[in-house]
Amino acid sequence: MRNIKILLIILTILLMTGCWDSVEINKREYLFAVGIDKNPKNLTFTSEIPKINEGSEEQRLVYTKEGTNFADFYSTSYLHSEKAISDRLMQVIVIGEDTARSPETLKKIFDEIQRSPQMNRRVKICIAKGKAEDIIKTEIPSDPIVGRFLSEMLIKLKRESYQDIYTFDEAILHLGQTGNAMVPVVEVNEKSLKIERAAIIKEYELVGFLEPMEVEAIMLLVNPKRANIRNINIEVDDTTVALGAVDVSMSKDINLNGNSLSADYYITLYCYIDSFIVGDDRLNDKEFMKKIKEEAAKRVSSAASETINKLQGTYRADLLKIKNDLFKYHKTEFDKIESKYDEVFEAANINVHVNVDIRSTGLVK
Repeated sequence: MRNIKILLIILTILLMTGCWDSVEINKREYLFAVGIDKNPKNLTFTSEIPKINEGSEEQRLVYTKEGTNFADFYSTSYLHSEKAISDRLMQVIVIGEDTARSPETLKKIFDEIQRSPQMNRRVKICIAKGKAEDIIKTEIPSDPIVGRFLSEMLIKLKRESYQDIYTFDEAILHLGQTGNAMVPVVEVNEKSLKIERAAIIKEYELVGFLEPMEVEAIMLLVNPKRANIRNINIEVDDTTVALGAVDVSMSKDINLNGNSLSADYYITLYCYIDSFIVGDDRLNDKEFMKKIKEEAAKRVSSAASETINKLQGTYRADLLKIKNDLFKYHKTEFDKIESKYDEVFEAANINVHVNVDIRSTGLVK
């Protein structure tokens, strides 16, 4: 009798933990990437589904459906396939340029991502230069799965500090705190894709693009310790000199007096000579080295100043996160101008002071 009771208990436990409404993996289609474009009526969703259940991860299916929202897209896709659609493995959402220029549409998309019970909030976000459909449909010989390709590329950009934001959580956080966000831009590049530029998102609207040098300048001011600075190529006495930066130190002085905002950034770049001329002894000349330092500092300072002018005058978008510093360290004064911060930021006196220190004139010097 005791054995029968134990058997009944075991059977009861097994029956209670069974998933009667589960769907086997070979009956699911997992979305890896979704592109969202505007059309004259509503939205066009382009989805990528790797054929992982058929023995090959290097094949994919691409579907294009129209719908008013994500829920409509899932419903329509479900009716056109014998398999259940799942976004649990979603890697990337690509938002088309026209879609990103519509704040109401972008707000709806972000709201749906927040509400989704199964979509990963760390799903990566990028803006397409042009149509998102073209990005998803790109055939990349080296990596046929676009979602995986973009995901790995965005992770690399984040890890090496070429870009600041790449997940939905990060984008929504920045938009909530400051109203601005810098989001990676993906473009078709011959038979592949590239991410070099960034989109300026202000109040859930795409207002402009940043070139690679401008993105670099912003990253230098926002996160100098991890900034990834490309070679500094300059001309000194009709000779091309290339410098590589190995370290950066920065201090900043931000002040708010009434409506008057000022910010001074003091940057020191520690560099080495990356390219010169074999046999040329001018690197031993202190005056020549002084010219190199001055020209390199001028180049970096000029690029930063031009970028700041663009942020202030063209977009009034504080991607430098000065607003965060004011909230933390000048809370009383900031509260008085918070409602008109865009105007205060536009008129602010922001300066970048750059010093270059050359630690080495070559690997063997």
